[in-house]
Amino acid sequence: MPIMLALAVCLTAVLGVTPVFAQDSIVRLKEEIIDLQNRGDLGFRNLVLCSEVVSFGRYAPYPSTQVEAGSSVHFYYEPENLYTERSEGLYILEFTQDLLLESTDGTVLIDAPELLEFRYESASPVLDVFAHNTLNLQGLEAGRYVLIMVMHDKLGDKEARTEYPFEIVE
Repeated sequence: MPIMLALAVCLTAVLGVTPVFAQDSIVRLKEEIIDLQNRGDLGFRNLVLCSEVVSFGRYAPYPSTQVEAGSSVHFYYEPENLYTERSEGLYILEFTQDLLLESTDGTVLIDAPELLEFRYESASPVLDVFAHNTLNLQGLEAGRYVLIMVMHDKLGDKEARTEYPFEIVE
């Protein structure tokens, strides 16, 4: 038996092959992570004002919360603790996100319910996802604004809200 284990370790090191017993452990850990996320509070993680969004964790953040008038900006975030439904061998995630833009006096300038709709089905667990919103600032005067996002986890029946203050400058 020690020879078989040594052979498995050598194959792993040389070929990059993961032994079956390690795969089983990985699957169990992913299932435990899903259980923890399903019990956790829904939220927004890593909300960042960006000039560009490339992919998960890859974006070009602005150095401050000040942006030029007339530009387009992106708001990157990672939904935290989305509920994962397991059904007929599939892992399913589903959420929507509302967007509101308010001036500092509370005037609603943009009200976009369910601006973002996300549903994903996969044969393997999905532990991390990202989303982003693009906001065209043309027509908005210089001043302070608050972006409000509300995420609705359709499968976990949860809701999370966040606010992001920023300033448009000339």
